[in-house]
Amino acid sequence: MGENLRRVRRIAQAQFGASEPVDSYSQTCARLDTAIAATAGRQEVLRNQVRAAWEVMRHYSMVMRSYEARLKALEAVITEERLAGGQAVTLAETARRMYELAVRIEATAHHHFEVVRAKESRVEELMQKLTSSKAQLKLAQTAENHRIRLRSLEAAAEEDPLVRSRSRYDSELRDAARLAREAEALAGLKGGWS
Repeated sequence: MGENLRRVRRIAQAQFGASEPVDSYSQTCARLDTAIAATAGRQEVLRNQVRAAWEVMRHYSMVMRSYEARLKALEAVITEERLAGGQAVTLAETARRMYELAVRIEATAHHHFEVVRAKESRVEELMQKLTSSKAQLKLAQTAENHRIRLRSLEAAAEEDPLVRSRSRYDSELRDAARLAREAEALAGLKGGWS
């Protein structure tokens, strides 16, 4: 299919004049670099948000444990009946409300931490995909450059009369061309260069 596309381009260029070739490799690399830079910025912001959310969650967790300890201590005092009935009930109600409020705030802080951490994970995954895509693009460009060079060497060998007569028997060149075609086919099967 790639050869058909190249042939169509050559025919169109011959009929309508040669247009400036579009360097899609450079454009795609530039777009990937821009996306990687933007993602890195977002990643740094999210790391800071995760650290802040972790500290808030840790703080409210300590506050909740503190109110829980106060409530248990008050309940122990009430069971020993050291306080008057009305005074104990008022203190117990206040302690229970403060403890329940601390539990809700700690749960909210924990939920916020989990949300921010999930966003950070998605951005990290995106960054991995972007860097992997750029590496695959560079590999594909390198492979294409090698294919072009091999074809130009084969074409030059066929045009030169001295080399052409020798190249028919040049097993090294044939082996190199065969290995290149096998590598292209294997990469096509694995999806590495396309």
